[in-house]
Amino acid sequence: MSERLPTYDWSKHDGPQKPIKAKSTFVEIDDETLRDGEQGTQVERQPTLEQKKIYYQLASKFIDHADIGFPGSSANHKRDLTELIRFTEAKRLGITLSVAARGSIRSDIEPILDISHSLDGYALEADIFLDGSFYRSQVEGWDRSEKLKALADNINLLKQHNLPVMFVAERSTSTHPDELFEILQIASDLGVERLCIADTQGRADYRAIQNILRWSFNEFANKYPMIKWDGHFHNDRGLGVSNCLIAAEEGINRVHATSFCIGERVGNVDLATLLVNLNLNGYRDTDLRGLKKFSEIASDLLNFSIPVNAPVIGKSAFETASGVHAAALKKESEIEGAVGIYFAYPPSDVGAEPKVEIG
Repeated sequence: MSERLPTYDWSKHDGPQKPIKAKSTFVEIDDETLRDGEQGTQVERQPTLEQKKIYYQLASKFIDHADIGFPGSSANHKRDLTELIRFTEAKRLGITLSVAARGSIRSDIEPILDISHSLDGYALEADIFLDGSFYRSQVEGWDRSEKLKALADNINLLKQHNLPVMFVAERSTSTHPDELFEILQIASDLGVERLCIADTQGRADYRAIQNILRWSFNEFANKYPMIKWDGHFHNDRGLGVSNCLIAAEEGINRVHATSFCIGERVGNVDLATLLVNLNLNGYRDTDLRGLKKFSEIASDLLNFSIPVNAPVIGKSAFETASGVHAAALKKESEIEGAVGIYFAYPPSDVGAEPKVEIG
């Protein structure tokens, strides 16, 4: 095992040639902005608790779930997370919530239990992660068997307290199938509600996503039909959104995103771009007419400037300075029901308007 390569190439995996699950009819979105997003370096100032409340109140119109933080990081952060949960419940925002923890560290798990108990048994989803590869154990100097046993103990503890659990197989897309099978089997046998395939490095292309999901579903979906599946894809190759669409085609239940693509290194899947594409491909039917306004407010809350040429929400997303384009837009504007001859979708769908500038 110690001679195994540090990365497994799932794009070349020889497995099922057809989808194992039916294509998704609806794909949920997990907003990771204030958890995985804030782990990156793009947001230089942490938003206040009040700003976070405003963010979730607005974001709840577009998302289904939010991972709101890492309670094991500090007592103050744990207190703020408790207040955020109280706020979302009091406002009836209609989204479910989770917090993150290292799957093999008991001191990360205990604050989750504390929060749930302080809220009279609130079913706070625990998103616990572990890289179960031999290579990671070698790099870290871990005893892999001890890590897997600690993971099992912590899942058991969470289930004893009736908390829903999502197990995130960190660096799934670099992990050998034998090693990935072992760790997913442990989590499945212990009754987790969700399994998450994580492209933590943002290295996977569409073939890798197809192959790893078909392999995962083939090994586990029929045996554990109640388990739901998440996809957590980073954007290092610029493939985050397209990989979410591939995952939806393969039958994924939920995908993760952040506002403005913030997060580790180049970041996660961009929330606005994901929303538009899931709508256009029939996986959601979300009213996005408030999306541009939401993004502008979120930009202020996070103290993050939206790039001018950002898809969907950037200043120039629906601008043109070309005379040829401008002339065609003007002519088309005189036609009833025009949708925008040079646009991928009507700007009004996301609360924007076409604009002509002088180049």
